[in-house]
Amino acid sequence: MADDKSKTKQDRKPASGEEPYDVAAFAKKYGIPPSEAATIIKRYGPSRKKLDAHMASRNA
Repeated sequence: MADDKSKTKQDRKPASGEEPYDVAAFAKKYGIPPSEAATIIKRYGPSRKKLDAHMASRNA
């Protein structure tokens, strides 16, 4: 059966900069193992701003 061309709505929206990080997305962005990403998120919270700041200072 062919796809219904009338249903073209996007399935998923990109994550907003205000939404908390998902462990897999955070791990992929910074090239770290998911277990390490989960530990960092647990320690600093899911705030993108805080996590990006932590990773920037860590890589500096």
